[in-house]
Amino acid sequence: MIARLPGTHWSRLTAALIALGVGGWIMLVPAFRNTPGYLGKALFISMSVIANFYAVLMGVLRTADSVSEEKREGTLGLLFLTDLKGYDIVMGKLAATSLNTFYAMLGVFPILAISLLVGGVTGTEFWRVVIISVTNLLFSMALGMFCSSISRDEKKALVLALLLMLFFTAGLPFLAAVSEDWNQGRQAEPIFMVASPSCGLYMAFDQGSAPSNNPDYFYAAVTTLQALSWILLASACLIVPRTWQDKAASTESSRRVSLWRQLLYGTGEGRKKRRVWMLDQNPFYWLTSRDRVKTFFVWSFLMAFGFLWGWGLLYNPDGWKRDGNYVLTALVAHTVIKFWLAAEACRQISLDRKAGALELLLSTPLSVAEIIHGQLRSLRRQFLFPVMLILFFDFLFLTTQSDDDWTLLWIAGISMFIADLVTLSWMGMWLGLTSRSITRAASAALVRVLVLPWLAFLALVTFIAISSIALSRIMPRGPDTKMLICIWMFFGFLNNVIFGFWAARKLQSEFRVVATRRFEHGRRRGAATPPPSSGIPAESGDVAVQKEGLPA
Repeated sequence: MIARLPGTHWSRLTAALIALGVGGWIMLVPAFRNTPGYLGKALFISMSVIANFYAVLMGVLRTADSVSEEKREGTLGLLFLTDLKGYDIVMGKLAATSLNTFYAMLGVFPILAISLLVGGVTGTEFWRVVIISVTNLLFSMALGMFCSSISRDEKKALVLALLLMLFFTAGLPFLAAVSEDWNQGRQAEPIFMVASPSCGLYMAFDQGSAPSNNPDYFYAAVTTLQALSWILLASACLIVPRTWQDKAASTESSRRVSLWRQLLYGTGEGRKKRRVWMLDQNPFYWLTSRDRVKTFFVWSFLMAFGFLWGWGLLYNPDGWKRDGNYVLTALVAHTVIKFWLAAEACRQISLDRKAGALELLLSTPLSVAEIIHGQLRSLRRQFLFPVMLILFFDFLFLTTQSDDDWTLLWIAGISMFIADLVTLSWMGMWLGLTSRSITRAASAALVRVLVLPWLAFLALVTFIAISSIALSRIMPRGPDTKMLICIWMFFGFLNNVIFGFWAARKLQSEFRVVATRRFEHGRRRGAATPPPSSGIPAESGDVAVQKEGLPA
């Protein structure tokens, strides 16, 4: 059924067009056009890295909430009332959620094969990359399916899957580098390489260029990742039939639940004082800020970063204090906080709308402005001080720069970090109100705020590269680095202003209307309007939409 949907064909075509555009942009870079072999190698490696990054990320995002959503909605038990087994549900969910992602990757492979015509790449190397790309996609989806089978909450399943994928893709290579350095240059243990998707991709490029005494672990990596994938899928098949039923709470489990509630919300007396104070401030602020652990998790992430930097300064202080490490630290911290804030901005509103709680809130004296203000206050409570700490270290790294271009780049990055956070707050709330899931809402907000400015900037740079001959009379030397940074800032701020004001206006003017349209997705999925002969008159507006969503 999904294979016949128009969106499946369009996703494959869109992926191929994007890959074609990225490949064409790479071929326009003057530094890559020294020799045909160098250009083919640069194109091949760049496209392979993009394809595998897409595989390990989208595989997790597609499957991390596939089974847990059925648990939350209470429909998983209905599936087991039929002849379906655990493996039927897991494999069916895997096929349904992975088809678009797999087809999109298939659309990239022909663009990847262009490097064979350019030169510098062998056929064996091409097929090795194809094999590891498909293997990494299977591993990513199996990991997401496993995390979904052991979780009920969407956020927990997604975070667990992302953390595990981060450990396999970045943690294992980091441990391999530490082990190799600790053993004074001796090659790290194979376990650190064969179980990592990123190491498998790296070894796919190494065919024919590695020294004879350097063992080739590529096929061992493919075998290991395939084995891990099927072990995770088999575990999910065994877990799913045993986790959908509500079990009677034992004394030990009740004690654990009580301790966990005290950790989340505090003790009874402290919880009562906080509830009274927050309700006086804003009832929706209390609703979104009861969970104290959310702020603790943000600080835990920063503490982990601090421990990593402390270890680096103690282990190799001269090598650690480099511009590349400063930029990488800021880039990772900024990206994680942006993704985190986008998810939190849409989370509570999306959950309340799906449960019908927003309709109850809007039937009280609580106004739309108070709901929006309460959500913004909750975001400030969770992220304000961590963001201030990140900005402090950003300015500390800025003081180490003496080059004007690097200084301007740091200022631009700091300014865009603040602007993106503000815009993501508003966009996350609006898309959380209109999207069917938290993942879709957060992804849509991140694409609009973070990806679109880069696309516009790259399009302008491409136009300048193509029109370099015509522009040589006006700008003989072409745009310098400062001009490019200013252009990037212009696109970023313009995008934030447009989407920020648009989301704020939508929230203030259409919040109440959209929050009450609980069954609007029925029309999108093809729900037909009752024919005149059925005795139900044709209606318009929200009443007709609600009647279409009611069960027969």
